[in-house]
This record gives sequence, C-alpha cells and structure tokens, in this order.
Amino acid sequence: KRLERKPPPVARTEGSELLFGVAPCSLALARARRGLFRLFLKPSSGSRRPVTGELALQAAARGVRVQWVRRRELDTLCGGRVHQGVCLEATPLRFKSLEEAEKPDVGDEERPKPRLVWLVLEQIQDPMNLGAVLRSAYFLGVDRVVTSQRNSCPLTPTVSKASSGVMEIFDVYSTDDLRSFLKAKSAEGWEVIGTVSKPEDVENVPVISCLEFQWNKPVLLVIGNEGEGLSLETQLLCHRMLTIPPGRALHPGIESLNVSVATGILLHSVCSQKLRHGD
Repeated sequence: KRLERKPPPVARTEGSELLFGVAPCSLALARARRGLFRLFLKPSSGSRRPVTGELALQAAARGVRVQWVRRRELDTLCGGRVHQGVCLEATPLRFKSLEEAEKPDVGDEERPKPRLVWLVLEQIQDPMNLGAVLRSAYFLGVDRVVTSQRNSCPLTPTVSKASSGVMEIFDVYSTDDLRSFLKAKSAEGWEVIGTVSKPEDVENVPVISCLEFQWNKPVLLVIGNEGEGLSLETQLLCHRMLTIPPGRALHPGIESLNVSVATGILLHSVCSQKLRHGD
C-alpha cells in the first residue's frame, strides 16, 4: 500500500500567533487591532461556502494574503484545536494600561457616572474561563475588564476562541498592583464588591446574596482565582461580598460553580440594574 504523504509544514512568520475559528478570525479582520499576515482557509462547499467566501473578501479588503490549505494542515497549524476551517496568522494582542481606561468613562466630570460597572479579575488562569468571562462581560454591559498581571492568563488565541471573538473587539486592561488600584478607586467613590462561594469563609466583610444587592455608585466587581477565590488581602479591601444562593441542599464536594458560570450570574444581578435605570 502507498504510504500517505504528509503535507509539508507551513512556515510561520516570526513573532506571530495563530487565531482559529470563524468568529475570532472574522472579528480580528474586521477590527484590525492586530498586525495581520495570512489567512489560512480550507476550501468549503455547501452551507459553509458563503462563510469562507466572506472571510476571503475580508482578507482581500485588508490586504491580507489568503492561503488555501487542507484540513490536515490547519490541524497541524493550530495544534488540533477546533478551527472550523480557518486560521489567521497575526501579531498577539496585549493588555491595555489602566491609564488608557480612566478618561473614556469619567470624561471631564468631577465625579464618575453613577452606574459604571468594571469587572476585576484576580489571577484567573484558565484560558477557557477567561474567554467565557469576557463573553459574558461584553454581553451583559460591563464597561471595563481589568485583570491582575501576576499569575493571570494572557490574551491567547484559545481565549479569543472561548470568547467567540469578543476579545478582538473588547479591550482588556491589566494592573501590576491590584490592591493599590482597588484602594485608589475606592477613594474616588467606587464601591468594591467581592465574591465568595461560602459566606462562612469571610470575616470582617458583610456578605449578602446577589439577589439582594442594590447599588447607586460605580461598582468594581472583583472575581477570584479558580481554586482559591479572592486572596485575603483583596477581601479586606471589599465593602461587601456577594454570594449566589444554591437552589437545593448541596452534596459535599459539589458546593461551588465554575468561575465563568458564577461570574455570568453575578454580572446579570449587577448589570440588570443598569437596564432598569436606563443607563
């Protein structure tokens, strides 16, 4: 029998990374926040053909070279991830600095707007969780997302895919001193709201159900690490802590939610008040 010949490896541009999936690649082409090198497409037929054609047109409009390749080559390029027949070679996205986040929201006013919501992430490490959190934050109307630099997941292609491309259009900011940032915003009149799965784990900070939470000033909602939650130092900077009440008596060992699911629930409780007040 003839041995199946492996396709030759595709040379990568130095300093590039490979986005994969229709939504991340399409939004990256549309916004052009990255440097763009090549779009890799698998020839399609049937229902997927219009999608492939549209991506090729987007690339042409941006002056990006289109390279038609086989599925196996795409599998190799993106390490076997679910690419939907498309990969985009581009420069990485970086976090933005907090200095760039201040002026657009506050403007020239002496006081911040009353119903701003910033989501603050302390050491979220799993790219799938970070992507899902960004997608929820964008959908529910969060004004800014800020993450700690230390022990946090960078903005990788996996994050972009998990966010369904939201990462390509929604700025993410970072700080190397999370606690100083929280203290500064608190001094400006923001309310710092922490999150916890077990109320009994918190001391010296009031804990309430997310269903009871009411607010009338700008809010920082702080979400902790997947395994440990918020650090004690960060907890002590919070004015209140939110918890999600369970719908039944929980079996030992199944007493918490995935961090991205919990974040979506908590954000809905907070952000829905913006909708009710027309902000």
